Amino acid sequence: MQLNRLVLHPSFDKTLEELSDKDIFLPHFGYEDSPHNLYFQTIGKKLSNLEEIKAYKMDPNEGCNVTNDVSYCAYDESIRKFSALEGAAYFTAHSLIVVGEKDYIPVTLAVFNFYTRSKDIIKMSSYIKFAEEPEIEFKRDYMKDRLEFLLEYAPKRSVLLIDGPLIGGDLYTIIVDSNYKFLEKEIIPIYIIKNSSSNIVTEQIPGLQGKYNSDLHWLNGLLSVGERSSFFKYEDQVNKKNAKVFCYIKPFNAIPQRIEMHVETYYKYEDSMQRIMNMILYLFLVQGSKTNPQIRTIAIAEAYARSILKFIDINKYFKEAKISPTLNQIRFGG
Repeated sequence: MQLNRLVLHPSFDKTLEELSDKDIFLPHFGYEDSPHNLYFQTIGKKLSNLEEIKAYKMDPNEGCNVTNDVSYCAYDESIRKFSALEGAAYFTAHSLIVVGEKDYIPVTLAVFNFYTRSKDIIKMSSYIKFAEEPEIEFKRDYMKDRLEFLLEYAPKRSVLLIDGPLIGGDLYTIIVDSNYKFLEKEIIPIYIIKNSSSNIVTEQIPGLQGKYNSDLHWLNGLLSVGERSSFFKYEDQVNKKNAKVFCYIKPFNAIPQRIEMHVETYYKYEDSMQRIMNMILYLFLVQGSKTNPQIRTIAIAEAYARSILKFIDINKYFKEAKISPTLNQIRFGG
């Protein structure tokens, strides 16, 4: 047996060669000559399109004017977890940036939760929480805190830009069930998703099925800079209230991003949606990052959230409390 060597699997080089030699990353057709250039609708299924399936040009100049006419704000958060023998701690910084006439106005909320399976610890505390599954309980508390925070501090009659999906994970119903509360205050919540492996469109449109790895794989070659896709509607056939409307936008020569909202939001503000999309494109361009495309106000909200957690010395607090970190926390927790 020969040691001190690097062993490559027999298919290692062949896989690299195929990725390099075959045009698998290029779209096979454009909108004009594609077999799916039609007004496609599913019946009794999860997906339908609300516009003709094609690229739609957007106007960032008009979007700039919208930012001057419309009140808008943006939300992001930062989370740090501390794993201990006694339980799991989560520090969360919720950050909302309200755009004023001359400046960005921040509102931040810092939350600390500690979860344990030890009933003896629970008996000695009024604030430590019992949880068989700490991760799930944290997500539930996080969503409730976020919802209450945004409903209290987001201005009435404003566009609220939120980093992350509307429907995601097992606890999304907290968000979906509360969408009407935003609409009652004339707040338009729009969700921005930077990374997505969803193939919800390509798996249902005839002519696309089996051709692409994801919706982003399909649209990356079909959308030009400054364009968006048509709007699609996703509706859960078991629970109709679990529904959203979404499209994809390509602000730079980079991977598109998904823009989504609850279906009730879309229908209430359908006439204003193109102007809102133009505003979103403008805010991408103002931030100007092609390597990390992000809406300007969301980037600022993210910076505030991260800065809040930098002020919290978690290790110091737990050392003083004589809490014992796990080995992985010591090695990787910082």
